Amino acid sequence: MPFKPFSNEVSKRRLTVVLVLVVVAGCESLSPTIPVGFNLTGEWLLDATASDSAPDVRALRRAEDLDIARGKQKNVNASAAFVVQDFPVVAAARLVIEQNDDSLGIRYSNGTYRDVTWGRTERNFWQIDAGWSNGVLVIVSRRDDIAGREEMKLEAGGTRLVVIVDVRTGGRDVRLQRAYVREN
Repeated sequence: MPFKPFSNEVSKRRLTVVLVLVVVAGCESLSPTIPVGFNLTGEWLLDATASDSAPDVRALRRAEDLDIARGKQKNVNASAAFVVQDFPVVAAARLVIEQNDDSLGIRYSNGTYRDVTWGRTERNFWQIDAGWSNGVLVIVSRRDDIAGREEMKLEAGGTRLVVIVDVRTGGRDVRLQRAYVREN
């Protein structure tokens, strides 16, 4: 029997099934249950030697302006230039955190305050999912063409906080790590 390639319709169906499986596998269920010993309450100071530098917002804006002019970026509102505003931890030198059974409040060194509630919430056009995965606090934020993921992990017996931030935009993407040491 000679080899017959699949029809376009069969190939499209198989591709659709594969894409659905990839998306489902990429989805993660976050637990609202705080792991034993996970407490972020306190003052945290940036360990600059163990942290990536804050993004250069002006350089991001210039690069995206060029991408827009070249037609590589369509949505000017989905810009990485807003990453410091939307994800203030990427530039914060100090965090003051209050944690309770159902939420977390963070005051950043620039004066911004953020409240994160466990589970799924909507705030200021953002859909936010917050909870734990393998002992790490995960905060996923989505709006329009922007998706951000923050992972907060305690190390060194709870005296060190490592925050990994990954922001995908319609323009440039930002991925960095910040490390903080508990002050009190």
